[in-house]
Amino acid sequence: MFDNIDKNLLSIKAHYFLFNAATGPVLPFLPTIAKQLGFSGILVGTIYTILPISGLIAKPLFGGLADKFNLPKTFFLIFQALLAISLFSIYFIPQSKTSANITLTCEGDLFLEVCSKKGFSDEIMHAVIATAETTDNPTCQLSCKASQRAYEELCLWNPLYCSMNSSNIFLNETFDFVATINMYKDLPEKNCTNLRVSNVTFSYGNTHPPACRKLLKTSCIASCQHPALNELLHESDNYNVSATVLTYQFHIFLWASIVSWICMAVVVSIADSICFNLLGNERRNDYGKQKMWGSIGFGIFGISAGYLVDIFSEGQIQKDYTCIFFIMLVFMILDIIMSARLRKKNPECSEEEPSMLRELLTVTKEANIWVFGWWCIGAGMCTGVIWNFLFWHTENLATITQTKWLKTLQGLLIGIQCFLAELPFNFLSGSILKKLGHINIMSLVLLIYSIRFMGYSVISNPWLFLPLEILHGPSYGLCWPTMVSYGDKVTPPGTQATIQGLIGAIFEGIGVSSGTLLCGWIMDVYGGVIAFRVFSVGVLVWLSIFWLMQLLLRKIYTTQGHNHLASYANPDDAILMTISQELQTY
Repeated sequence: MFDNIDKNLLSIKAHYFLFNAATGPVLPFLPTIAKQLGFSGILVGTIYTILPISGLIAKPLFGGLADKFNLPKTFFLIFQALLAISLFSIYFIPQSKTSANITLTCEGDLFLEVCSKKGFSDEIMHAVIATAETTDNPTCQLSCKASQRAYEELCLWNPLYCSMNSSNIFLNETFDFVATINMYKDLPEKNCTNLRVSNVTFSYGNTHPPACRKLLKTSCIASCQHPALNELLHESDNYNVSATVLTYQFHIFLWASIVSWICMAVVVSIADSICFNLLGNERRNDYGKQKMWGSIGFGIFGISAGYLVDIFSEGQIQKDYTCIFFIMLVFMILDIIMSARLRKKNPECSEEEPSMLRELLTVTKEANIWVFGWWCIGAGMCTGVIWNFLFWHTENLATITQTKWLKTLQGLLIGIQCFLAELPFNFLSGSILKKLGHINIMSLVLLIYSIRFMGYSVISNPWLFLPLEILHGPSYGLCWPTMVSYGDKVTPPGTQATIQGLIGAIFEGIGVSSGTLLCGWIMDVYGGVIAFRVFSVGVLVWLSIFWLMQLLLRKIYTTQGHNHLASYANPDDAILMTISQELQTY
């Protein structure tokens, strides 16, 4: 039975499986990890706007260097090691301190008043109350606006303030202390909650029980260590978003993500080059059989990672992602060991390639290329929303009881996308394209994305997203093969390589980036429901413009005596070369 197995291809099969088994447990959860670290939607959208662009720059740059110095395997192993280091470094990033403007009120007892016009979510209030039974009294660092009235009361707590008077108080002067919150005496209300302060500690280390003879009210900036209080401040009206950008946590996450994305882009491109070299021209169609192992690894360990995170997070307010980082590290080490055994064949001689600039000028003269680019941008924007904000939306929708198995749900979403949607439609896309034609499939892809987004916006139970993810097949599963095969059809002879690179640049560099940035902003300002609803309607508008462009092109080509816009081009090679492209660029 094993006599027919090509032992020369075992190493590349193992690489695809191990590489995706390593990245599968981490990459889909990075946006939600960023959310837990305290980053806003617009910050995450900005990060994931930069990442595709960095990958597009890295592929030709480092790929060209690897070819120039004839060191593809060396580059391959180095960037695998850098990927493991950069991804694992994210594990050590501590949560950012969430700061918000609150009101200190003291009349007898001292309270911190935190308010939200929209009201605090039930999940946060339950978390604040539930942790009171199991958590020691947490602390918050406060910096409050100084006044003569404040110093009169502080004199009772700390003699250093007794000498203060109105003549030596500066305009922006503050007094700072650490407040110990007595969570047993929280007074949650619909729009405001008053946190009772049991003790205050000043910089010199002495602790005092606060008590006021007369009413004292002043504004403060508070940052808390406790996760539940952190989330409470995050939902308040005066949550300080700008401070997050200045934190070292944000910059470490940003640069670790950029390095990871660059490394993945280089590893994927060199791996594909090695794979095609091993297959040779006569067996190029077997590429999909090798790449399929990557999909299997990504799907299996994506599902497992979600379940394991939930198991290790039991009894905690926030999810513990420790296990997925160690899974990644183990499989990346195994991948490096296996990849060291790869052996390339001698390179075949090829004719000198034509000028890329000349090819681009030839391609961009065609009107249908511009219309095709419009569709690629729209499809890329939709894909960016799914990649980076679907899990974010499920976390916002999950109730306190659903949170326990939330990561298992997200892992199952990955599994359905990989096994029940993407892979079947990748392999069926040849027949579907032949029957319906490229233009009709392009329209269908955008229409299905619109239906998906509307479904996400009207379904309130995130577990009901599972059957909805079947639509990932006729949306993304058909998107990339259609894009690649149509690009191959409409380009003039000799420019196929250029147009495929241009497609990737438009789809990821413009579409995915802009869609991610826009969705992050809308989610921050209006919430996930509105964001997905806006994208659902927006996709229909984009599709309508695409139809109008096609009608105009049809008129032009009919007038000129030819019409090949909806003709069929066999996409088999393109499909085999791009199976699981989502996994490559996640």
